[in-house]
Amino acid sequence: MGLHLPWIRTPRPRHPLVALPWIALMGGICLTAIWCNQQRNYAKLEHERLEIELGREVSQAITTRLKTNIAILDSVVGLFNASREVDKDEFNDFYETLSRRGDTLKGIQGVGYAAVVPKNNVRDFEQQIQASGQKDFTVTPTGVRDLTTAIVYLEPNDWRNQRAVGYDMYSQITRRKAMQSAANTGEPALSGPVRLLQETNVRPQIGALIYQAIYWQPSTPFRSSQDRMRRLRGWAYSPLRMKDLIQGALATVKSPALQNAGILIYDSDKDSTDNLLYDNQQLGGTTKLTHAKWSELTIADRTWVIGIQLGHRSLSAAGWSQTLLLQALLGVSFSIVAAVISQIMLSNHLALRRSLLSEQQASRERALANTVFDSSPIGIVVTDASGIIIRVNPAFSQLCGYSALEAKGRKTNLLRSGKHENSFYQQMWSAIIQQGYWNGEIWNRHRNGTIMRNELSITAVLDQKEQITNFVGLLRDVSERHLNEEKIRYLATHDQLTGLANRTLLMEELKRSLALAERQGSGVGLMFIDLDNFKPVNDRWGHGTGDVLLQAVAQRLHDAVRSSDTLCRQGGDEFVLLVPDAPSVENLTLLARKLQTALHQPFNNEEELPAEVTISASIGIARWPNHAQSAESLMNAADSAMYHAKQLKGERIATACSTAP
Repeated sequence: MGLHLPWIRTPRPRHPLVALPWIALMGGICLTAIWCNQQRNYAKLEHERLEIELGREVSQAITTRLKTNIAILDSVVGLFNASREVDKDEFNDFYETLSRRGDTLKGIQGVGYAAVVPKNNVRDFEQQIQASGQKDFTVTPTGVRDLTTAIVYLEPNDWRNQRAVGYDMYSQITRRKAMQSAANTGEPALSGPVRLLQETNVRPQIGALIYQAIYWQPSTPFRSSQDRMRRLRGWAYSPLRMKDLIQGALATVKSPALQNAGILIYDSDKDSTDNLLYDNQQLGGTTKLTHAKWSELTIADRTWVIGIQLGHRSLSAAGWSQTLLLQALLGVSFSIVAAVISQIMLSNHLALRRSLLSEQQASRERALANTVFDSSPIGIVVTDASGIIIRVNPAFSQLCGYSALEAKGRKTNLLRSGKHENSFYQQMWSAIIQQGYWNGEIWNRHRNGTIMRNELSITAVLDQKEQITNFVGLLRDVSERHLNEEKIRYLATHDQLTGLANRTLLMEELKRSLALAERQGSGVGLMFIDLDNFKPVNDRWGHGTGDVLLQAVAQRLHDAVRSSDTLCRQGGDEFVLLVPDAPSVENLTLLARKLQTALHQPFNNEEELPAEVTISASIGIARWPNHAQSAESLMNAADSAMYHAKQLKGERIATACSTAP
């Protein structure tokens, strides 16, 4: 088939513009080619953006999952720090409490405790564990080593985990490196890929282990890494099945691009197939891996390399799609039609032809503009120079709840949430008037009253005289991203059991208070509050009652202090109170007595504690600049004062020793 153009039969054109149809034809094809190329380039960029965005979401999901694992190990460390000895039943009760929290343990083969064999005396250690109820306990592999460890507890106590009890993980180099890192730094450490002892030959998975060191006398400051090794008690650890762990994390990713995406995760080096941890589409080492976007994730002293490759069903990496090919075909077809129409119009009347071509071009541009406006996934609102809404697209109506009919004729302040001061809007419009553009995040109100966080871009449209005729606003909902960021920030700075600040937030507030006090010439107080006889409550009524007691104590302490003070749970049954504006040591002593009085009060029925439960506290007091010159020294001074208070009789309140002038 071919296009029949009758004018090519005339060897000698009689009209000077007879070549115009050919120009129209070639011009239309060129424009179509330019348009298609631009769209293909845009699609390629969009493909890359989706891969990068998905990689960021996958990294965030895995980070959240691993941080949850680390938090579980922190709670295991807290269990051992709170007790001189933890027997098998106590450890089992602790694990049962964790396992009741939804999918917290998904991807974790178990939660365990590996002990350092005292003085490398394996025989005595085996007899001790066997006497405690584990009659078949044996340390493996046999042999003499500089340091011998053994898995003592590992929950759940199923047949898989029973195979690992007694194993000396320190004897294997990959595990040993992570264990040494955790022991030398006091921070969690993730191992390289290993085959877990729990795996069988039926659908085995690549595994890894995450460790958190447990020390004797953990509250006493460490002088060096050698001191940490001398006081090393063992490790809280979790064996992780990589496929289960990562699939659990990916289940929380909401991006539609995840459906057909290939995801590869390597440990440290993506060029080594031995380091491959996860590959959902078996792309690694094959020619199918063509355009993955790589990023690095570092957590628990380990770096993972994450690769994302979108499937062609989502968006071709080369930018081609059926829609684009159809557009190219239509563009060529329209060019041919335009050439034929041009010839017919030229044969009748040249002026009429020009008019029709001009109108046709304008119609195409209007149709294209309307198509882009109506199909855009971003909310678009167009106003006049006074801010009165002229037009909105369907994405705006879906985002804000107002139909085009409801929004038209109203001012854009119908979206005001009330969460911004008037100065915010004044600065925003000042930037638009002066610079012609503004971009940022803003709280808006949905038609149903819901407050949502939007990313907003406003551009001023100018006429030929540089006068503003319209404003165009682009809206995108970022509420979910904002909520996730707030949740992560909260979990990073607060204790999960009591909701109080954790040590990280305490140190930030302490350093800020010391800097302010130094400028104003005021004082900063710090109290270490340690509950007396807390372990008997756990032993008699169980850890569940102990947790309820800690929550009740936290509430009482919180009710007894000022809103400007910072109350922190440092771990176990130890609390820290930061008093930013502390006039004197005497005032702090009065406050300490007030706290003791609050804790001595009997517990009522609302607090869900047995009537026999009573509690008291030993309180150590330190004040800057009386007792220390820095944040760390002030913490140490209050800690030392608390240990001194525990040795007192009667009122267990002690003040730190003054520093030398």
